[in-house]
Amino acid sequence: MDENDVESALRFGMSRRAVLRLATTLAGTATAASVFGISAATRNISAHRPAVTPPTRTGTMNDLKHVVILMQENRSFDHYFGSLQGVRGFADKQALQLPTGKSVFHQPTPSRTDGGALLPFRMDTSKFDSQNAGGLPHDWSSGHSAAADGAWDRWVPAKGAQTMGYFTRDDLPYHYALADAFTVCDNYHCALNGPTSPNRLYFWTGTSDDRTDNPSDYVAIESYKTYPERLQDAGVSWQVYNNNEVGDGSGADSWVGDYGDNPLWFFNAYHDSMNSADPAEQQLAQRGGVRPWQPNANTPLGPNHVHHVLAEFEAACKAGTLPRVSWVVAPYGYCEHPSASPDYGAHYIDAILQAMMANTDVWESSALFVTYDENDGYFDHVLPPTPEAGTPDEFVSGLPIGFGARVPMLVASPWTRGGFVDSNVYDHTSMLQFLETWTGVKETNISNWRRQVSGDLTKAFDFANPDFTVPQLPDTVPLIVASDAGRSKPAVSAPAVGQQSMPTQESGTRPHRPTGYQPHCDIIVDRVKGLVTATMSNAGDDALSMTVLPDAYLPFQATPFLVAKDSERKYQWDVTKTDGKYRFSIYGPDGFVRAFAGEVIRAGRKNVAAPAVTATLVSGTKPLLRLSLRNDGHTAVRFILSPNDFSGAAQEIWLTGGASRTVDWPTARGYYDVTVTAPSGTGFSARYAGHINYDVHG
Repeated sequence: MDENDVESALRFGMSRRAVLRLATTLAGTATAASVFGISAATRNISAHRPAVTPPTRTGTMNDLKHVVILMQENRSFDHYFGSLQGVRGFADKQALQLPTGKSVFHQPTPSRTDGGALLPFRMDTSKFDSQNAGGLPHDWSSGHSAAADGAWDRWVPAKGAQTMGYFTRDDLPYHYALADAFTVCDNYHCALNGPTSPNRLYFWTGTSDDRTDNPSDYVAIESYKTYPERLQDAGVSWQVYNNNEVGDGSGADSWVGDYGDNPLWFFNAYHDSMNSADPAEQQLAQRGGVRPWQPNANTPLGPNHVHHVLAEFEAACKAGTLPRVSWVVAPYGYCEHPSASPDYGAHYIDAILQAMMANTDVWESSALFVTYDENDGYFDHVLPPTPEAGTPDEFVSGLPIGFGARVPMLVASPWTRGGFVDSNVYDHTSMLQFLETWTGVKETNISNWRRQVSGDLTKAFDFANPDFTVPQLPDTVPLIVASDAGRSKPAVSAPAVGQQSMPTQESGTRPHRPTGYQPHCDIIVDRVKGLVTATMSNAGDDALSMTVLPDAYLPFQATPFLVAKDSERKYQWDVTKTDGKYRFSIYGPDGFVRAFAGEVIRAGRKNVAAPAVTATLVSGTKPLLRLSLRNDGHTAVRFILSPNDFSGAAQEIWLTGGASRTVDWPTARGYYDVTVTAPSGTGFSARYAGHINYDVHG
């Protein structure tokens, strides 16, 4: 059994024990041990948790006593989870449509002769050194170039071909198991369409103070107040857990330190605290992980090294002394930067989880949030919310600060068990909003627009129904062994001409957390003035962002709208400027799409068909979409109803001049997607897709 056989067996599903057993059969126990270079010691410390008497629980957020927050580096949602079952990934039929007639997954690449577009392609760890693939451009400039004024169609020119690379469950077994065991958020975005440090500033403080690129690490440049300081003032316990050995270099140095990922180093208050001679004043810096650097202790590398860099956190878990709020900052080697390894990140995440789970009191009162600061240069297909022009605190040099692309957010706790997906809109300020809701300590730096558009992550939880069982997660030691073995493989490359195909997504669904939206939109056609007016509404509890894009006749540029609770916004198309024709689409959260096209039949014209349709959302225990078909003309019209996704069957309905008819279109779990066309020579088409909130329990 050679090294490549071992690496493949480890990564693609054979357990470490089974591989050892097989290797022993082939070459003897000593040989097997030498192949792995590790002991056979178990990593599942959660199996030895002491039994405790259950505390009194309220079934509310008050049962949560400890929040642990880990922000890793530079991965987009599609890049990691586009193929995960039941999330908005590669099987998304409500994806943005480009003027090319293809979906946003077909990123324009004129140099390719097989369709002029590059599709997402797997960074197959069995073929490539995908675990150490290297970073892509991810600065403010290239981010906005890829976004292309909301067209979202310049990813390859801005980022390079590798932008379309992605992983599957076979490549990231631990991350996928984590999503299956807990809750994954599939509409969580980085705060700023740019690099690491400004996004981390948003995560810790609610703003980047208009910074759009990375300043020099560890240099004090800011004086405004951070959220940890607000916790300190309010008497809420907190701590940043990081390793303070000199690191960030190459070789052994990359496994210690914090890679400059603790943004509290940017603030004068922490430097002043660190340099103070007063022990009381030093407390802020000590808690903030802003401490004098120590020499690299040269702790031997290997599977157990992670416990060295997490020693303080693990000790607090064991002793039951975790503060209310803990931020954990990884060294470079564990941070999942594209030049580092996702599997080493999994090893680090698992060590955090195992430390929490090993103490029953800690685990049954704690939540771990795992997210990523930005997407590096990796593609994600979901159009992010964008502020309207002139929105205060949301533009720098005429460009919107955010949102950026989706990044993963996983929430591990007894109240998020069960493999749920949460499709509410979040960004990095959502983490602070969660802490606000939980602690009562407010962060004043968050803009009003973000407070309206971004949720507070509480919908990811079901506090009334906890599940205190400990999931069986993959052993991460074989994964890091396989990652190291993969370094000898070729670099990642895009598919050859003629060899690409649209990626598949794991079949099936997963349970959804409730959303706070109820978006709707329909159009009214003024046949006298030649105006088409789309009215966007929101009957939900939370505000939402919608984006309008012309599909033809006008430039393909986005117009964003903020639609508050119980409010309406209007978008108007003047067909007198487009030869009587219109074609535009509207996109919103959780698969919401409206697409309208046609030609306005001017009032007074005779012997013509004038098809029209409106829709009504009908909730209840069996939600449905009620379509009202009309023929406002004089000659008969044939309406064709075509299902695009979820449910429903194709129908044809004839209406004579002046006639109307109502059709109830079914949903699947509240989701619907249907297109109504009328081949009358006007190009009439109306697509309705989205979700209807309903009483799941009847």
